[in-house]
Amino acid sequence: MKQETVILKKSDFEGFREWISLDLEAITWQGRYSSEFEEFWNLFFVEGLSFRQMMDRFSYASHVVKIGPLSSWFIWLKEKLITYIFIYRRIDLHELCQEGDLDISQVANTLRTFFLEKYPHLDGPFNDVFQVGNILSDNIYISFPMLCEVYPALDGVSGSIDYEVMASMEITLYEEWHSFFEKMKKDLIHPHFNFAKIKSDATFKQQFKFARELLGLIILGILLIYGVKVSNEMYEKHLTNRISIYEPQFMWLDKTLKFKKIAQSELDNANERVLKIDFDQIQTADTDKKESTLNETTTFGTESDVSLTSWDSLPKDFDATELEQSDYEEKRKGGFRDYAFGNRKVFRVIINSVKSQDSRDKLQELLKRYGVTQADNVKPGLAVPGGYYFNLYVNRRLLKEFLANVMEVDDSILYESRTSRRNPPGQNKVFIWVKSL
Repeated sequence: MKQETVILKKSDFEGFREWISLDLEAITWQGRYSSEFEEFWNLFFVEGLSFRQMMDRFSYASHVVKIGPLSSWFIWLKEKLITYIFIYRRIDLHELCQEGDLDISQVANTLRTFFLEKYPHLDGPFNDVFQVGNILSDNIYISFPMLCEVYPALDGVSGSIDYEVMASMEITLYEEWHSFFEKMKKDLIHPHFNFAKIKSDATFKQQFKFARELLGLIILGILLIYGVKVSNEMYEKHLTNRISIYEPQFMWLDKTLKFKKIAQSELDNANERVLKIDFDQIQTADTDKKESTLNETTTFGTESDVSLTSWDSLPKDFDATELEQSDYEEKRKGGFRDYAFGNRKVFRVIINSVKSQDSRDKLQELLKRYGVTQADNVKPGLAVPGGYYFNLYVNRRLLKEFLANVMEVDDSILYESRTSRRNPPGQNKVFIWVKSL
């Protein structure tokens, strides 16, 4: 393995910080989190680290950070450091990629983007110089001194551009910044920081978590199946006990009657005998027999039991049932009906969008509809690494309706912060970040 030669000193990090022109007032929210940011900087950029170790630290940050603005800020900082090493360490493109274990085509594209932002009139030459697809390309050994020989104006180029959004982004206001900072202090405090080991440990934890959830799901499925089986058996027994089979009851039948044999001569005489019976007696006897039969054979089954499960299951007011706030509004929209707005509040909306261009166009239409103005010299909808950025002032009377329409653009999350400075009269500051997925 090649011995690493690009070792960074404290002066390198100080020069790099001055070169990118960080706006500490904006980043630390008027100095409120300045001590925390300085502690982060000194812990992240440690004297004596190699260029490859710094690239591992940026990979660690991208691995831990999840939300779009912080992730984009670390990507921006990493690209600036690569460009700074290329310019001030005077090494060629091939050596730079070897020292940092980087993809040569991606680094070439990063350098081309940087120089085109500074010198857009030289787009043709820079496109040719940094047209590097692989290690077999002709320009893999291009260096900054070689560029300066052709274009002397490049010497002394600054690392910032006009209206640099990332140099003044309020990253310390995000809740994830503080959780990332606490985790970083635990992980990077070791002198021999190994990002590969942390990544493998995280992968093992994810696999263990997946196996645990899968096992829990299997156990839950078995319990559900067993519970359904047991409940079916119990219900079957219950139905068996409730069902009775009734046989007809002939209580009126006199089972003691006996027939005796008679002589043929008596039978013949009986056929010829004329019986005279009163008709009223026959009718009375027949009626008594029917009543007796009805009383003995008529049966009645038990009534079915119907019970109310719970009074709480009924609506308190059937007329107001449809007016209650839905669970969708509570969780998806953040409960805008009872939301309060103050003149010291700043709102941030993170929009995760597959079609970020369409989302930006929809937001531009909302800006026109509600008369929204830009809060600084950055044009709303500016394209930045990972998405689009809006910094706005919104009329307080229209703020609730405006935010409700913004949340409908795509999958969104709303954050609220309180500032030390008052908003302009009748206005509230709103940041919108459209993150490209």
